[in-house]
Amino acid sequence: MNFPEDRPRFVCDVHLGKLARFLRLLGFDTVYRNDLGDDEIVLLARGEGRIALTRDGGILADRTIRTYRPGSIVPEEQLRDLLEVFRLRETCRPFSRCLDCNGDVEPVEREAVIHRVPPRSGRVMNAFWQCRGCGKIYWHGSHYDRMRQRLAEWGIPGG
Repeated sequence: MNFPEDRPRFVCDVHLGKLARFLRLLGFDTVYRNDLGDDEIVLLARGEGRIALTRDGGILADRTIRTYRPGSIVPEEQLRDLLEVFRLRETCRPFSRCLDCNGDVEPVEREAVIHRVPPRSGRVMNAFWQCRGCGKIYWHGSHYDRMRQRLAEWGIPGG
């Protein structure tokens, strides 16, 4: 399937929050809010060329947008399904989007954020990244190592 820049953009319904976080972890622009109604999802999908990921029959029936219904209710299985169906593995950009708000994450000077991280992390870490949307700070701690292992399990290059 061809997408703008060969990278699909998604909008997830209220029941797919964990899948949305997984897609963001892989670097895919994925809108998710637990208060998005069906009409808003359809408008976002139509207006921004997003694929609506849902198990909701009403949204799936809308023929004016692209939709996909994950076959499983298990988030990791849903992700594995999407990786295959949309051939996403080679276009992943892990750790480039904020897991919370979907904003772009970019490197930031240590001195600019050192006062906002836990003291121990501030002492031992030298590289930091910040979300351009919500300002959340990221660094390569133990959580990062666990996420890299998960990427490797999913067969993601660089994982």
